[in-house]
This record gives sequence, C-alpha cells and structure tokens, in this order.
Amino acid sequence: MEAAVKKIYAETLEQQQIEVRQGVMDGLRQAREGKAKDFNAVCDRLEEKYTNAKI
Repeated sequence: MEAAVKKIYAETLEQQQIEVRQGVMDGLRQAREGKAKDFNAVCDRLEEKYTNAKI
C-alpha cells in the first residue's frame, strides 16, 4: 500500500512539474512574440501564479 501511494505521489509531482515548466515556456514564448508589453510583467505574472501554487 505504501509503495503504491509513493508511486502516485511521484507521478502527480512529476505531472505538476511538467505543467509548471509548460506555463513558464508559454510565458516566455508570448514575450518573444511581442504579445506581452514588458518581459518583467510576464515574469512577475508567472512568479505570482506559481509562488503559492498548490503542489
């Protein structure tokens, strides 16, 4: 039972890390494409979104 819980936890953590990375990459892409007025604003938005994200 404990091994199954650890495996589920590890898989969930990995999926969340993938989602966070994708969000960061999307923000950087938007900044490069000029969809964001200010790169710092993009970074601030990402930091605010993921600083207190539930893991």
